[in-house]
Amino acid sequence: MAADEPKFTLIKADRLIDGVGEAPIEGAALLMEDSEIVEIGRQADVRAPDGASVTEVDYGDATIVPGLVDCHTHLCAPGDGTVGDEIAKERHQILLLQAAKNARTILHSGVTTIRENGAMGQVTINLKEGIRRGLAVGPKMVICARPIAITGGHMGYWGSEVDGPWEARAEVRKLLKEGADYIKITATGGSTRTSDPNRASFTVEELRNITEEAHNAGVLTAAHCTSAQGVQNCLDAEVDMIIHCVFNEPDGKFTDRPDLIERLIEADAWVNPTLHVTRAAISNWEERRQTEGLTKEQEADLDGQKRELETRVKSVANMIDQGVKMVAGSDSPWGYYAPGEFIYEMEMLERAGLTSSDAMLAGTSWSAASIGVSDSSGLLAPGRRADVLVAGGDPLGGVKALWDVRDVYQAGQRVERGVR
Repeated sequence: MAADEPKFTLIKADRLIDGVGEAPIEGAALLMEDSEIVEIGRQADVRAPDGASVTEVDYGDATIVPGLVDCHTHLCAPGDGTVGDEIAKERHQILLLQAAKNARTILHSGVTTIRENGAMGQVTINLKEGIRRGLAVGPKMVICARPIAITGGHMGYWGSEVDGPWEARAEVRKLLKEGADYIKITATGGSTRTSDPNRASFTVEELRNITEEAHNAGVLTAAHCTSAQGVQNCLDAEVDMIIHCVFNEPDGKFTDRPDLIERLIEADAWVNPTLHVTRAAISNWEERRQTEGLTKEQEADLDGQKRELETRVKSVANMIDQGVKMVAGSDSPWGYYAPGEFIYEMEMLERAGLTSSDAMLAGTSWSAASIGVSDSSGLLAPGRRADVLVAGGDPLGGVKALWDVRDVYQAGQRVERGVR
């Protein structure tokens, strides 16, 4: 075959889930030509053109699904419990290497598209370009470069601290000039030592300046929110996605807020609840208890995290019941949430009440739509980019089946995974 002739790959499996939400195709086949999907259907009906050279793989008892879409990562973090304040002290060159390592691990796990929710300086700008040039291996990246924070606010150490509406607007322009694809805002405090996760940071006026400038440029916004006032402020400012979406009061007490749930539905806003990041911390402390024991203070902290997770799961379950749009975003490798374990977050959405089918959509087509890449990610259909995960078993019986990664295809090319 001449070098410029199209290259076909035909993969077969017992079933195919296209990401639209329709019933799976049984006895399925998917044909790729170079980087695109050509045809999807039953094995008896899908074949390469007569005389064409084709690579054919039959995966048997497996499922062909869209490459997963994780709408929330932090590639600078190691996922070993190191706090953000300490990560920010590291040299940018080392953080770039850490991010490249994480990106490779994430791709190998079957996640072919990510939205990066903030890193130091221009680390993710450089990594995205490096992946584009073939200098690094990783998923397709949608980046904010750095989150916008108030002075001393959560993640302000990444390099985009602002105060006042005009500084906030100017920072949006700066980030877009540098190459940001969307704008991330830390609308409340968080784990950053100089911030308070139970209080709003930006004023509504500051937030409106950010969202107006972003929307004027045709890009989306997303906001870290761990307080009820922060969520309310973001809805007032028309933020597109609420991350975490915790209804805490300034004293740290969680309150039910049916008024805010109603507003989330009216605004058609996406919610990325990030449940597993707390469960990962709990698992770490429970392992420590077994190996080295815990102090009374650590036991109390562990009990508090367990209560927090239970409250969060109930809150998300309530939002799901009310019709709030949920999307899967891991928040990894933040805290103890290791990279390459996105499926844990999809499992947590199942636990909170999504069906296995909807949990699949939350990690594929819904996630792609929430970050503005539904034209290229999250679905399997002719003419689309061939980002594909082949997993053993049937994820409609539980998304845990996605842990059994048989193969990953990125733009039609089989990813050589090897040792991570």
